[in-house]
Amino acid sequence: MNPIKILLIEDNLMDARKVRAMLEETGAGKFELSHVDRLNGALKRLTDGEFDVVLLDMSSTSDESGLESISYIERINPEIPIVALSEDTDEAFALKVVQAGAQDYLVKGQGDGFLIARTIRYAIEHKKEKERLTVLAQYDLLTGLANRVLFRDLLEKALARSDRNKMPVGLMFLDLDRFKIINDTLGHDFGDSLLKFVAQRLKSCVRTGDLISRLGGDEFTVTLEGLTRIEDVEIVAQKILHTLARPFDIEGHDLSIGVSIGVAVYPSHGKDADTLIKYADTAMYSAKENGRNNYKFYTQVMGKEMSKQHVLENDLRRALECDEFLLYYQPQLSLKTQEIVGVEALIRWQRDKDKIVVPGGFIPLAEETGLIVQIGEWVLQTACKQNKEWQDSGLSPIRIAVNLSARQLCQKDIIDIVKKALTQSGLNPEFLELELTESLIMEDMQARSVILAKLKNMGVHISIDDFGTGYSSLSCLETLPIDTLKIDKSFIRKVSEDPENATIASAIIALGQAMRLNVIAEGIENKSQVDYLISQGCSVGQGYYYAKPMPAAAFTEYWTQNLDKKVAVS
Repeated sequence: MNPIKILLIEDNLMDARKVRAMLEETGAGKFELSHVDRLNGALKRLTDGEFDVVLLDMSSTSDESGLESISYIERINPEIPIVALSEDTDEAFALKVVQAGAQDYLVKGQGDGFLIARTIRYAIEHKKEKERLTVLAQYDLLTGLANRVLFRDLLEKALARSDRNKMPVGLMFLDLDRFKIINDTLGHDFGDSLLKFVAQRLKSCVRTGDLISRLGGDEFTVTLEGLTRIEDVEIVAQKILHTLARPFDIEGHDLSIGVSIGVAVYPSHGKDADTLIKYADTAMYSAKENGRNNYKFYTQVMGKEMSKQHVLENDLRRALECDEFLLYYQPQLSLKTQEIVGVEALIRWQRDKDKIVVPGGFIPLAEETGLIVQIGEWVLQTACKQNKEWQDSGLSPIRIAVNLSARQLCQKDIIDIVKKALTQSGLNPEFLELELTESLIMEDMQARSVILAKLKNMGVHISIDDFGTGYSSLSCLETLPIDTLKIDKSFIRKVSEDPENATIASAIIALGQAMRLNVIAEGIENKSQVDYLISQGCSVGQGYYYAKPMPAAAFTEYWTQNLDKKVAVS
């Protein structure tokens, strides 16, 4: 074991010899003592970093100068532990010494070499532990990047330097696109590995002196100092987009991700750290809303739009608490008999007394904020309960379709949530159909198919909504546990006048028949569309031609009246 190297600062030569003699009593070769009689001489040697600990005699100085000596040593070499020596037995003074930065305090003339040796070893370990805790407090343990606390401190200092050198500071807020879905689908260990790789790639995109931080989750920041022109920020942003766009090979998965970047520049966008952070964050959300995987500089227009978004988000949270959501129901009918054979549950928001908001006005934000999880669970429970009530009232059992979002499908407890809705309502699983968009299933088909198989085994039916827009292959469809294809309304709209749309619709119908799947046509608006669909073998449809989505009471009345209209159309 190498000897512990000690630098003794002691102006009394006799006392220095006593310390050396006491340490030698503990055993040869354990300590290597160097002696200087003045602080100035010590500071020169400390810059070389060759010592493990400093023994500082404070007896020959005033209290104030002794405490200042500790500060000087810490500034020169902040990593070295300090043990103070003094003839002062006052505990209050000893406390001041430790508070000034020393790791321990010894009274001269009390104790032997073994006490000094133990104190030195304790001081070294205490300093190491303090440094470890400092790292824990200021750095992200997963990526090694600066954490939120250190980021804020260093940003403040960067802005102060900017004021002195008159050079702008660029602040980037980065958020990985759809990371939550990846994390929930493939697991947190996989997500952690992805974050580590992202941190490594970000380092390759910036200069050595630039600061990269991880604020938490999948949120990162990049602070760019000493900018000579704003275009330099754009160059870095483009480099980050390009670098992160390359696939990540993690645990056998070849994964591609995107990143949304918001940029604010000091001092043109904000005059202080709080404002700069707020505006960079606002710009990042704007980048997400404009297609993701891009970057946006902050503008005042964004600020106004973000204020609206914050109001909307707060209102959405209130809507959950105050039960402001409604379910509307649109019938699915036999195209030949016009008999109701199913129903789709569609959410609406009664935002105020005279305003009903359709899903397009709030579902995207609900997805972004995660509120869709609570909203989706409410929809599922309400739809199952309503369908059971219709059955209990004597109406014929029909299947009710409920849409599942990406976030819902990726919940680890999605199976339990569906079971809970069925159990609490008493609805047989046979009469629940869960709708997922084609693009959602294709996004990670292997993981999705496992979840769908579990739902299918429960007896729940599975439907692919908006079919024809997600470019799935026949081989993919054959491996999925699905029951129904819903032809997207964009193909139905011009089916009787546009040969291309007609061909696509016919092909989907034929595909469904070949795979023994139910096929439902969405968005039917006129009789000519109905006639064409019947001619191609499609048996079920829904759309404004039959009925718009309506509240439960109106749908019950519509259904009752429909019971007398089981007459063939042709």
